[in-house]
Amino acid sequence: MGVPIHTSHTILSANGHDNVESVSIAAVDENFVPIPGSEQSFECDAILIAVGPDPVSEFYQKAVDFKMKAFVAGDAEEIAEASAAIFSGKIKGLEIAQAMGKEIGEIPAAWYRTGAILKSRPGNVFIEDLPNLAEGVVPIFHCSQEIPCDPCSSLCPHGLIIVDKKDIRSVPTFVGNNYCCEVCEKCVAGCPGLAITLVDYRANPEKPIVSIPYEFSSEMITRDDRVTILDTEGNSLCDTEVFDIHSIKTSDRTMIIQVETDKEMAPHIAGIRIQSPRITQPMFQYVNHVTDDTIVCRCEHVSAGEIRALIREGYKDINEIKTVTRACMGACGAKTCASLIRRIFREEGIPNDKIIDPSKRPIFIEVSLGLLAGENSEESK
Repeated sequence: MGVPIHTSHTILSANGHDNVESVSIAAVDENFVPIPGSEQSFECDAILIAVGPDPVSEFYQKAVDFKMKAFVAGDAEEIAEASAAIFSGKIKGLEIAQAMGKEIGEIPAAWYRTGAILKSRPGNVFIEDLPNLAEGVVPIFHCSQEIPCDPCSSLCPHGLIIVDKKDIRSVPTFVGNNYCCEVCEKCVAGCPGLAITLVDYRANPEKPIVSIPYEFSSEMITRDDRVTILDTEGNSLCDTEVFDIHSIKTSDRTMIIQVETDKEMAPHIAGIRIQSPRITQPMFQYVNHVTDDTIVCRCEHVSAGEIRALIREGYKDINEIKTVTRACMGACGAKTCASLIRRIFREEGIPNDKIIDPSKRPIFIEVSLGLLAGENSEESK
């Protein structure tokens, strides 16, 4: 789509005055430490912040520390995909019922296997297996890595798309021939990864029509516009005119863009470019990040400069920094500033194993003064 993906990079800062004007990024090493000299800044007006890598499980961990029977599910157990969190909750709900003495029977072992698959990391990467029979109608699967995903297997009205039910990380397979597909385009519109295209050779085998999924505003592209078509790696294949743009009844949010192209190129088409390459070029001047006046602890209004000065004095215990500056003592319980302080430690060259994390708050339950005085709740009524 013309949007570059910078793997093994992290955002250093969002820059601007009254609104976001640019973002600064850098490559990171195996310890997630920014690599000096790799910094770049890009003009932008919005940043999507993903906050998923750190599970919020402090309450559960404290319950375990105090030998309390506790259960954890979903993203508090492990950061994974939404369906993994839902399935984890289903299992943990039954485990809680069992712990309470409810007769629910044995939890199927297959559920645990499915849960493990849904939480699994991406597996093997394969070379795209592109069909070379230029006739009829052929769906092209551009997903070439093992991931837990199988919506396409339930989309085909004739059941011609197969994903191994025992392990949904398998790459999908089309089991029909070139004349089985009725071009309903449900697989194209329904794939959450926009990884399926449809090549229709019936009208003109030399110039087939390719159906491509598109999830941006329909006002950005209209019929007869010239677009740049791309392969799976984002490489430009050619410029061509839009033959048609439409939606299907079962999916009005994913549009289908159709283009006419040479038969040799058709199976390789995976998407269209939606913005010019010049938009994603780095700025000439790098914008510095985490300046001394940057607020690290919002609750107690502690700046990066205050933290950095203490680190340079030899502080390595975040609890000591908390005592001096009140950072990590706010209402959020250090959910924001603790990770930022660790980042400043890394920027100052302090290894992770030398940093002492702040102590977590103990588990607590609110009780009335009367209860502490021995008041019986039944008698007080």
